[in-house]
Amino acid sequence: MSNTNISSSFLATTEIVTIQMTYYGPIILLTVGIFGCLCNFLTFTSRQLRENSCAFYFLCSAIFEFLSITFGLSTRLAADHFGYNLQNRNRMFCKFRAYYVSSIPLIATYFILLSAIDRYMSSSADVYLRSFSKIKVAYRNVIIFIIIGLISCSHILISYDLRPKCATSPGIYAVFDSMFVILWLGLIPHILMLTFGFLTLTNIRRTRQRRIVKAQIKNININQNQYRKNYKTDRQLILVSN
Repeated sequence: MSNTNISSSFLATTEIVTIQMTYYGPIILLTVGIFGCLCNFLTFTSRQLRENSCAFYFLCSAIFEFLSITFGLSTRLAADHFGYNLQNRNRMFCKFRAYYVSSIPLIATYFILLSAIDRYMSSSADVYLRSFSKIKVAYRNVIIFIIIGLISCSHILISYDLRPKCATSPGIYAVFDSMFVILWLGLIPHILMLTFGFLTLTNIRRTRQRRIVKAQIKNININQNQYRKNYKTDRQLILVSN
C-alpha cells in the first residue's frame, strides 16, 4: 500500500514538474530569443555593416528567426496552457500555422547558409567569385531564397488538416514530410555550411601563404638591391684608392 502511495506521489510530482517546464520553458525561450534578435538588429544595422553583404544575410536571418520565435512559441504556449487551441479547431489556422512554423525557420536557416557562401566568395582569390560578395547581389539572393522557401513548403498547405487534430496526412506523405524536414531543413543546409566554412578557411590559409611568399620575395629583392649598392660603393672606393 505504501509503495502504491509513493508511486502515485512520484507520478503526480513528475506531472507537475512537466507542466511547469512546458509553461516556463517557452516563456524563457521567447524572452531570450526576442532579446537576442533585437541585439542582432542593432548590430547588423550599424553604419559600418550596412553595405556588408554577409551582415545583410545575418540581419535577414534574425528577422525571420524573430517571426518564427514570436508566433511559434506564443501560439504553442496559448494552446497548451490557456486553452486557445485554435489550430485544432480551425481548419485554415491549422494549415497556416503548420506552413508558417516550417517555412519561416527554413528561410532563416538558408540565410545563414548564404552568409557562409558569401564569406567563401569574399575570401576567394578569383576576382569573378569575389564579385558575388556584394550588397546588390545579396538583395537579389534574399528575394530568390524567400520565394524558394515559401514554394518548397507549399505542400504543407495541402497535406495538413484536422484529423481530428491538426496533423499531416497519414501513410506515405507522413514519411515524405519527415524526410523533407530532416533533409531540406536539417542535413542539407548544415552540411553545406560546414563545407563552405572549410573552403573559407582554406582560402584564408592560401591568402596568408601568398602574402608570406610575397614578403619573402620582397625581402630578397631588398637584400639584392642592398648588396648591389654596397658592391658599387666598395668598387668605387677601390678605384679611388687605386
